[in-house]
Amino acid sequence: MFAALVAAGMGVPLPEDIVFISGAILAQRGITDLRLTCVTLGIGVFVGDTVLYTIARRIGPAIYERGFIKRAMPPERRAWFEDKIHKHGSIVVFCARHVAGLRGAIFAISAIHGISYPRFIIADMLALGVSMPLFMLLGWYFSSSIDTALAHAATAEHWMMIGIVAVLAIIALVHGIRTVRRRRAASGTPPA
Repeated sequence: MFAALVAAGMGVPLPEDIVFISGAILAQRGITDLRLTCVTLGIGVFVGDTVLYTIARRIGPAIYERGFIKRAMPPERRAWFEDKIHKHGSIVVFCARHVAGLRGAIFAISAIHGISYPRFIIADMLALGVSMPLFMLLGWYFSSSIDTALAHAATAEHWMMIGIVAVLAIIALVHGIRTVRRRRAASGTPPA
């Protein structure tokens, strides 16, 4: 489980939720100790994400000059990502933790474009503090039926994504309202 989470943290598209559920099932059945399993899983995520961050930070923007990446990340797209990372870096990292297919790429881009390691790892571990207990609880309580646990994991993942999208929509709405008010104040138009 530790190796799978390190690999997932380094960008391999493995679903961490399945590893969390499996760890909880093993602990519930008495095969492993629950506390040791939680610590091992948390350290696995921490190590994998730290290795990915370190590698991406060392390579830096030079990675954009390599074949496929150069075509996939033209300068205007890079500029858009850089802007989002600079404005909302911690939120981007927090949300990326819950998106298996994009997690590694977004974490690497965050490292390349200046999110400090403490800021990165705090946002990452706070997000892990949401997802790991949720999936481990599912594994623990539904260990007698793995199919049921996986079905509930998919439902929980969908609700987490809906919640994240809702929070981002609210943030965007508040930002839009503030921007309109500032522009009106600057132009002398009375607020609505």
